[in-house]
Amino acid sequence: MNFAEALARATTELQKNRIEDPRLEAEILLAYALNVKRIDFITQGNRIIGSEVSEKIKEILERRIKHEPTAYIVGSQPFISLDFFVNRSVLIPRPETELLVEKTIDLISNFKFQISNFVIADIGTGSGCIAVSLAKYLPNVSVIGIDSFPEVIEMSINNARRHEVDDRCQFIVGNMLGPLKEKVDIIVSNPPYIPSAEIERLQSEVKDWEPKHALDGGADGLDCVRKLIEESPLYLKKNGYLAFEFGAGQADKIKKLAGSSFKKIEIIKDYSKIERVFLGQL
Repeated sequence: MNFAEALARATTELQKNRIEDPRLEAEILLAYALNVKRIDFITQGNRIIGSEVSEKIKEILERRIKHEPTAYIVGSQPFISLDFFVNRSVLIPRPETELLVEKTIDLISNFKFQISNFVIADIGTGSGCIAVSLAKYLPNVSVIGIDSFPEVIEMSINNARRHEVDDRCQFIVGNMLGPLKEKVDIIVSNPPYIPSAEIERLQSEVKDWEPKHALDGGADGLDCVRKLIEESPLYLKKNGYLAFEFGAGQADKIKKLAGSSFKKIEIIKDYSKIERVFLGQL
């Protein structure tokens, strides 16, 4: 079997099992199994695959057919032009969260004064995709990432090392804002915000594989959001900012919760025109 035949068979198998974007998924999975680039399926279509690798491809496809997310199978996920290590201990980085990072970068870049000794806290850091991306694209900024689970912090540390920003990223095991010893300039977060009753209605790749604690936001999805809004003024410097991602239909409640603490509030829509990011200034 050659590259082209393997890709065609894998695409058909995934399509038959109702995997979305079967051709793209097949390319990613086979490129991982063969340790090649996706373009090689076009430029080297006649290249023959050995029997040992064919068995590995079969095992990988079986995992995907059981709806294990591709990111967990290959062990990484792209996010803002960077690749991040992931496993089942962390939420898979998503395009919606890229918007949160982009707006935070814009916010800092647009400040009138020189950026120096700027400190950002990333609450519920997970893979570290937010913290590491901010450190990577903002070279004068240091970031503190906080998460409740040691294995998650280990993952974020590995990602900081991978992108060579571990000298400006500190990762701490702890709950919410509690570990912060000094006030920071910006607090960012992608908290769990899905209402508990909706978890079981999510697609299998999410509800059966990703960590529930990173998804379940309580009865109305706002348990962690409330804590962020209530506690962040205690940990922000004067005129500091709180920025976080939230779910569809939650904007009005969030604005009411934040109205008494933040003098300036902006709700930003994602590329699907859904209200997605909260930005508030003390």
